[in-house]
Amino acid sequence: MKSVRTTDASTELSTSQDVNDAFKSEVATLRAEIASIREKLAEKGGEAYENVSRRASDAASYVQDEAVSAAGAIREHPAAATTLFTLIGAIGFGLGYLVATSAAEQKQAWYRRYY
Repeated sequence: MKSVRTTDASTELSTSQDVNDAFKSEVATLRAEIASIREKLAEKGGEAYENVSRRASDAASYVQDEAVSAAGAIREHPAAATTLFTLIGAIGFGLGYLVATSAAEQKQAWYRRYY
């Protein structure tokens, strides 16, 4: 009987060792796949950063060019620019006044709603 038990124990030991080796193999494979995915993401992230950086640079230069153009037009026609800014300010003031007065009309005491 002792020989049977030692055989069973050695079989269980080799089986558990095989399972352990298979597990280690799977973990190693998964680690390699994760490393591969990380490298691909790093490449894609670098490309995306370069694209965003290039587009932001293009947009900044476009805005700068338009600002220079607007500044040139303001220098050439200061009276028209002053009139335009005054008109925009007056329209903004009027809209603000209308919003404020309509909000004040809606603001009333809770007890005045019922009589």
